[in-house]
Amino acid sequence: MLVIAFSLAGCGTQPIQETEEETGPESEYVIPGNDKELLPLQFMPVFEEDLEPEPPAFEEILLECPDIPETMQTRYGTDMGLDVFADYIADRFGIYIDGSWKAFVHYYNIEQTSGMAEFMYTVGEINTNKAVLFQLEDGKAVRVYYKNLENALDENSLLERVDMFRQRYEQEQPVLGDDEHLEEEKISYTYYYGTDKLVYCYNVFFSYGEHRVINNDWGTQCYINEEGEAVFFKMTSAEEM
Repeated sequence: MLVIAFSLAGCGTQPIQETEEETGPESEYVIPGNDKELLPLQFMPVFEEDLEPEPPAFEEILLECPDIPETMQTRYGTDMGLDVFADYIADRFGIYIDGSWKAFVHYYNIEQTSGMAEFMYTVGEINTNKAVLFQLEDGKAVRVYYKNLENALDENSLLERVDMFRQRYEQEQPVLGDDEHLEEEKISYTYYYGTDKLVYCYNVFFSYGEHRVINNDWGTQCYINEEGEAVFFKMTSAEEM
C-alpha cells in the first residue's frame, strides 16, 4: 500500500509527547546592545497532528503524463514541463497555477516508474498546506490528493506577522566543535490553513567525524502568533501529568 504525504518545507516531527504552550523567549535572552530577543537553539517539536488534523481528499484519475522530469522544488514555470498537471488543476479545480505555487517531481525508484508531483501554494516566501499532489505510476497519474483549495486568508496580515517576528527576534547560531563542519542552514515559514498556525523553523545541518556523518540535531521551532511573538512548547513528562 502506497502512503502519500504532503511534503511541506519545515523541520522534521519528533516522537509524540505531551506539551503545554509557553511564550518566549524570556527577557534574559535580550541581546546586549541589540533591541532584538534571541531565539535559542532548542529543537522543540511542532506536532503534525496539531497542524494537519484532517487528511487530504483524493480521487482516482487516469492522466497520461509520460517522460515527466524529476525536479527540485521551485516556483512553477511553464518551462518545467509540468503543464499537464497545471492544466488538470485548472480544469478540475478552477485554479490557475502561476509563480505563487511551488512544484516538484520526485520518483521513488531508479526506473522512475513510481513517484509523485506536488504543487504547493505560497504567500511570498511562506509555504502553506494548500496543495495538490499527483501519484505517478508507469507514466500515468493514477490518483490526485488535494487540500485547502477553497481556503483563503488575509495574506498581507500573514506577511506582517512574519515581518514583526523578524523585527523582534534574532536566531542563536550554533558553535561547532573541532570535528564538526557546517553543511547548511535553513529557515522556513509555513502557514497551515484550518488551524491558523504559522510555524517558524530554523534547521542546522552539520557533519562530524572522519566519515562526515550528517546530523541536524540543532534547530529551533515555534509558532508565530498574531502579534508576531514566538510561542514555544514546554515539554512535560508522563510523571508530571
